[in-house]
Amino acid sequence: MSNTGHPTPLLPEGTGVLRPFAEAGILSETEVQLAGVLVRTVPGVSNEVLLAAALCVRALQLGHVCVDLERVAETVTADKAENVAGKVAGGEVEPAGTSAQITIEELPWPDPAKWATALVASDAVAVCDPVVAEANSAVSAGVTRPLVFDGTRIYLERYWRYERQIGAALLDQAGAAGTAWFEEAAIEAALDHYIGTDDGDEPDLQRLGAERALHRRITVLAGGPGTGKTRTVARLLATMYQLTLDADRPLEVALAAPTGKAAARMTEAVHQAVEDADMPPDVKEPLLATEASTIHRLLGYRDGISFRHDHTNPLPHDVVVIDETSMVALPLMARLLDALRPAARLVLVGDPFQLASVEAGAVLGDVVGPASRSDEPVDGPLADGIVVLQRVHRFDADSAIAALADAVRTEDAEGAMEILRDPGQTQVTWVNPADTNQMNDLRTMVADNASRVMSAATDGDARSALELTTEMKVLCGTRHGPHGSYAWRDDIERRLSRATGLATSNRWYVGRPIIITKNDYITGVFNGDTGLVVRRDGARVIVMEAPEDLRTLQPSQVDDVETWWSMTIHKSQGSEFTHAVVSLPNAASRVLTNELLYTGITRGKEQVTVVATEDALRAAITRRVARASGLQSRLWP
Repeated sequence: MSNTGHPTPLLPEGTGVLRPFAEAGILSETEVQLAGVLVRTVPGVSNEVLLAAALCVRALQLGHVCVDLERVAETVTADKAENVAGKVAGGEVEPAGTSAQITIEELPWPDPAKWATALVASDAVAVCDPVVAEANSAVSAGVTRPLVFDGTRIYLERYWRYERQIGAALLDQAGAAGTAWFEEAAIEAALDHYIGTDDGDEPDLQRLGAERALHRRITVLAGGPGTGKTRTVARLLATMYQLTLDADRPLEVALAAPTGKAAARMTEAVHQAVEDADMPPDVKEPLLATEASTIHRLLGYRDGISFRHDHTNPLPHDVVVIDETSMVALPLMARLLDALRPAARLVLVGDPFQLASVEAGAVLGDVVGPASRSDEPVDGPLADGIVVLQRVHRFDADSAIAALADAVRTEDAEGAMEILRDPGQTQVTWVNPADTNQMNDLRTMVADNASRVMSAATDGDARSALELTTEMKVLCGTRHGPHGSYAWRDDIERRLSRATGLATSNRWYVGRPIIITKNDYITGVFNGDTGLVVRRDGARVIVMEAPEDLRTLQPSQVDDVETWWSMTIHKSQGSEFTHAVVSLPNAASRVLTNELLYTGITRGKEQVTVVATEDALRAAITRRVARASGLQSRLWP
């Protein structure tokens, strides 16, 4: 038993060097068993290489792409609590505790210089540093090795390849600028019509983003909620359709997002932006007929391991637009770039200040790089293709939600607390969980909304019931713990059971909102899709939103689901709710980050309630996610 209170993993033969790291709760069974495989596969592996391999696997579990030898102790300190709790990347589990006896500093860390020397000398490691590459036969022989040592970073070979592939593809596409499809006069006229003329004192960034996408193979439209990203996409596509119609040529467009929920939201938002614009029928009709899909579906995901589309069978589309790009993990982005035709346009849309993907990588943040943190022009191969939209259109100029989000984004803890305490505004409410009266009032309000959902579902009014499920939603930093999504779900169901007498213990009780947790290509439901159990003709059916109308499934057709009265903030990305209740764990939780709080706050359209202690709020505001990755240094030398 380790001093963390968790069992120490059984150490395979030859991996004794990992014992103190396992006892400290840093390495779990997954990491030590992989090290055991390495021992059996590559004879004579040194202790330094074993530790590097185990830490690389651990890094992926926490969202890192690699391990930086010069910062490894710092990284372990930051992520240790989640790993002890046995949680993979995303931080959805309350930390179970930390080592009481062994500190990070006391562990037998190798000296970085000696560690690097051991890695260079190992047959298990391919070396990419040109200064030392000749010392390693794995590079010259072209043999794939389990690990790759690149500068000061150590990777599992597959993830090094993904990162290198993404970097090379983006830089190649950025270098292909200046290949406009149409004459400049035609482009300017179409932009004038669909976006408007740029005649103000400040440049119209929406027009600039559309203009860049017409001239470049890769464009990034970055910005917070309400800054007009979807409007820009809709009018960019209208401009493209108009130009191709005038030139009598076809245009193949694909819209995609990482999850089914985000794809549905993208479809809805783009269609609404089209309806709100003045467009002729021959432009409007193809736009309204275009529906977003998941990226997996776009690429033709099959047999659990491969995709139909890659460089040998590229996507047929002229333009591919990806929404919620912050959620796209490194492997999926590599697959997407590999599947594009050489002349295709790629438009990446997202908020670089939101949470990164649950899996390894922070691709959007790495791609946007210094452009997200500077009001001044930045230099770099990708710089001309990145447009950061700044003006917020969704909220009023005096919106407390927008002000709070901005304070969190800029790490202004004092400003955020001032907004939360301001009695003169009604959009943002702060509830301290120690205040039992406030907490009970809030729980009653949440349960009342759930009761209205259940009433509409019982009456068979599926449309109204589904709308009510998005009127108020509890978004939690963790699944477990007193303020986690499971605790909120259980409290809501207890209150509903007392009020209605309904047995909420029945899995398919009428009014139960559900969220799909696993893709099912047979029924066509995907991770993140939501629905509701409704009474219809005396039977219980599941009703889900669909592009044209509501879709009905039998409960027997759906298996991998969770109850959706509450959800994690990670799962909420790509969604919007009239009233978002953001519930945070205690201040000691390493789950608390700036990106987590910012993402939760920006899910609310009209009202946000934050449930947290002041210590938890300050911890979240001042702590940023720092994922180990080499992608930004490849793109922004």
